[in-house]
Amino acid sequence: MPPEEKALKEQKSEEVDPQAVQKVKELLLSLANTISALKIFPANHASAIHFRQDFISKLKNFLDQYQQLELEIGEFAFFYQGKQIYQDEISSKSLPFFFYKDGMRLLWFYQGMDEQEINDFLELVRTESAKPVEESDIVNALWIKDLPNVQYYAPEEFIENRILEERAETLSKKGLQVLLQELADKAIEIKVDQQNLFSGKLELKPEERQALESFTDVEFPELIENWQQNFDFEGEEQKKEITDEFKQPEKRISLQTRKIPSEFTLTKEEVKQLNQLVEKNRQLSPEEEFLNLMMEILALEKDLKQFQTNLDILHNFYLENIKNGRFSLPILLNKKIKDLKTLLASEPNGKILLLDEFRSRISDLKLFDEIRKLVKEKVELNSLALYDYLSQFGDQAIPFFVELFENIEDQEFRGRVKELFQKKIKSSPGSIVALIDDKRPLMTATIIEIMRAQPGERIIPHFSSFLTISNQELKIKAIEALGSFNDEIANKILMGFLDDTSQEVRLKATSCLKFLGETSRLKQLMKEVFTTKKFREKHFEEKKALFEFLGRTRNQEAFLFLKKVFLKKSLCPSVTELRVCAVAGLETMGSREAVELLRRGERFFNRRVREAAASALVRLTLKKL
Repeated sequence: MPPEEKALKEQKSEEVDPQAVQKVKELLLSLANTISALKIFPANHASAIHFRQDFISKLKNFLDQYQQLELEIGEFAFFYQGKQIYQDEISSKSLPFFFYKDGMRLLWFYQGMDEQEINDFLELVRTESAKPVEESDIVNALWIKDLPNVQYYAPEEFIENRILEERAETLSKKGLQVLLQELADKAIEIKVDQQNLFSGKLELKPEERQALESFTDVEFPELIENWQQNFDFEGEEQKKEITDEFKQPEKRISLQTRKIPSEFTLTKEEVKQLNQLVEKNRQLSPEEEFLNLMMEILALEKDLKQFQTNLDILHNFYLENIKNGRFSLPILLNKKIKDLKTLLASEPNGKILLLDEFRSRISDLKLFDEIRKLVKEKVELNSLALYDYLSQFGDQAIPFFVELFENIEDQEFRGRVKELFQKKIKSSPGSIVALIDDKRPLMTATIIEIMRAQPGERIIPHFSSFLTISNQELKIKAIEALGSFNDEIANKILMGFLDDTSQEVRLKATSCLKFLGETSRLKQLMKEVFTTKKFREKHFEEKKALFEFLGRTRNQEAFLFLKKVFLKKSLCPSVTELRVCAVAGLETMGSREAVELLRRGERFFNRRVREAAASALVRLTLKKL
């Protein structure tokens, strides 16, 4: 009985376990979701990690309980214990079809699979399923990977038929005849005349005989056997003699066995190195060959005037490449000039001074104007080569990097600049923060993002620079970053934003305030509620936000202040507004005493305060559910 039929028979004879069936259903659904997530998201994306861990957990738990998982694979469905547990008939995304098309009919997972092996299995499925249908082969991929706790069954007939089909398709493309299907299973008898098997006789067609008779090898003299290995240097007369011998057919035979004397012979290793150098030289661009030649000329030149002339030629070459946006060659030239200076360091003449002057010319920041023109004209540039070129200028290029960050949309370039600023801000945060500018919002927002990730004690004081900028969105980003720190200095800077001209900025700053135990500022804020005109002129939302801050403090003095305002009896609209704000503070505080006060508020005569208290109680109740 074939293994497939035997396996199916054994499956049917077993008692169906409903609990196991349900777990396998959930497991395969998790597998399908995981593969989909891995196709869409990068491996380190939160969604991909979530689905992968969910599948790993489900599979390990199942194997721990049942020791193995055996799946039968149909064309568009998975089966377990004879029951269909997963189906997807859209072949382009069907997981069962993905395994079925390559001949797999049974798939086993065994207890002992660790997280790494399960991840390897998922990666195989993801990689193969991402390929075109005609290129993917999960059976072959599993065979190569040889996972210890994963087994599968693919009928040999399926694989053989697939090989025959691919062979027939290949032969057809070459214009060769394919064996008819009706003859494929028939034996073909081939008779050989053993007496004439080794006779050496070859029958030629007339056209073949004519071509053979007309063939001549005069133009292709035979070379000595080791002609590629020996590099010999001969005198002119001997060279002429050898050339004449090659031209005379009657002398070619003797030439093959004749040993040509040589002054020296390269070893195999030397020949290998020489060939590598030759191959490398063949790959050089004409521009790089020109630079190599100029370096040789400069190294050998004795006349300083001619030396300077050659440097002028290189300077024009340098400028031409910058103007055309070819930055890799200027980078190479800079390196070669440095190497040349090292080589000539011991020479007493003035070459070193001329080389220093040349390096000064090619380091002139006016060259940035040429790059600005290219960017303005939207010339397609190799942005990574541009980054490497500008990096040679060190800190002088940082302001220009900021400018290009706004105008070059290439994400790799921006990523490199961001990495540069991240390194720089660790050693000198002030030099980077000084670059913030309303006119360069993209770069300024990136700087805020970098600052947010730095240690608070070093970076927080630099956030005060954002108090003076005019861009409201950038201010809000800076405020949000400050709110991520639990630091009293951050709170003080946030207080500075409370005087901003923008109400949205003031609201954001108020909502980001944190109480860290400093009561002096808290008392000052509570005092301002009744005594300052500036507080009374604030918008209702701002007042409410400040009262909510008082509630977040969970401070007893703050509670007593909120209670005082909440219980104040007056029909004056300004007082009513303060009482509603006090409701928001009590709700945020959420303590038992605060809730009791709000319940009293449900019986207040002032309708607006009464309704605000009732709504707050409803929200607090819903939070507990």
